[in-house]
Amino acid sequence: MKSAPLLPCLLPWLLAAPLASAAPPDTEPSPADASTAEAAPPPRGDSVFDLGYEGRVTPLPEQAIPAVPGAEGSKPPPRQWNHALPFFAQRVIDKGYNLPNPYDIGLSYYYSKQNMLLSNLEVSLGDRALRNAGFVQFPTSTLENRSEQIQVGAWLFPFLNVYAIGGHIKGGGDIGISMSADDMVRFVTGQDPCSRRIKPDWCGKTLSATARANYHGYSYGAGFTLAGNVKQLYFSLPVTYTVSSVSMSDTDAKTWNIAPRVGLNWSLGGWGTVMTYVGATWLHADVTITGSVTMPTAQTDIGRDVDLNFSIDEKIAAPWNGLAGFHWMVNRNISLLGEVGFGQRQGYILSSFLRF
Repeated sequence: MKSAPLLPCLLPWLLAAPLASAAPPDTEPSPADASTAEAAPPPRGDSVFDLGYEGRVTPLPEQAIPAVPGAEGSKPPPRQWNHALPFFAQRVIDKGYNLPNPYDIGLSYYYSKQNMLLSNLEVSLGDRALRNAGFVQFPTSTLENRSEQIQVGAWLFPFLNVYAIGGHIKGGGDIGISMSADDMVRFVTGQDPCSRRIKPDWCGKTLSATARANYHGYSYGAGFTLAGNVKQLYFSLPVTYTVSSVSMSDTDAKTWNIAPRVGLNWSLGGWGTVMTYVGATWLHADVTITGSVTMPTAQTDIGRDVDLNFSIDEKIAAPWNGLAGFHWMVNRNISLLGEVGFGQRQGYILSSFLRF
C-alpha cells in the first residue's frame, strides 16, 4: 500500500495549486464520458484521518470507488466532494486522499482527581465582611470532578477542526485547614491572652479541621485542533477554552487545556480501524471558591466552636499529566473513545461519536 507524504493537507502549495482537471459535474458521468475523462488517482493508504474528543484524530476505513458499468478494467471516475466543509476539500480529493465526514456530534463522560494549591485566603465570622487571614495553612486539598458533556464539531480545513462543548459538572473534595490557637483567638476576640505572664493551656497548640467543598453547575467552551499523519503515525494538537459556573463560587472558573498527542493507526479489517495513542495534557484554571468550616475552639477563651466563612483562590498543583488511550472507528459514521490520565492528576474519559 502506498504511504502518504508528510502532512499533505498542510502544505501551502497544495491549497494554491491549480486543479489538474475540471471538477466533475453534480451527476455521475455516462460511460462514454467516463471513458474519455482523466481519472483521479486512487485513495492513498494510511492517509485517512478523523476528529475525536477534543480534536483527537483517528483513521477511517478506505472507501471503495466503483468502476464504470460496462467498462471492464477501466479506472474509477473522478470523485466529487458533496459537502460545504472543509474548505479546499475537492483539491485534496483530487490529490487522491480520502477525507472523513465533515460534521460530528459526541457524548462524553469525564472523571478526574487532583491536588490543588490554595492561596489568598479571606475569612469572616457570621455576617461580617471577609478579611485577610494569612495565618491559616492548608496542608492538603484534593478535589474530584465529574462531567457529562456534548460536543459538536466540523472540519474547517482538511487539517483544522473546530468544535464547541457544553454540559453539566459536579464534584467536591476535602480541604485541610490548620492554624495556631493563639492566632485564631486573636482573630476572633481581638485579644491576645497568650501574651500574658500566665498563659492558658491551649497557647501554642495547633487547631486542625477539614472543610468539605461540594459544587455543581454547568460548563461551556470551544476549541480547535491541528492534525496530520505520516504513514501509520498520527499526531494532533487540540486547544480548548472552557468556562464553568459552579455553586461554590461567585465567579466563573476559566480553564485552558492543551493536549499534544501521537499515535499509531491499526486496521481491524471488517471491524473498522483503531488508533492507539499517548500524550500529555497541560491544564490551567483560575478558580475562587467559597465555603465555611467549623473550628474546634470550645476549649479556648472563645468558649465555643466557631463557624468560619472563607474565600480562597485555587489553582492546580500539577498542571501537566500523562495520558494514553484508543479511538475505535467502527465505521464511517460511528466511533468510540477511551482514555486514562496518570501522574499527580488522574482520571478517565469515555466518549461516543456520530459523524455525518
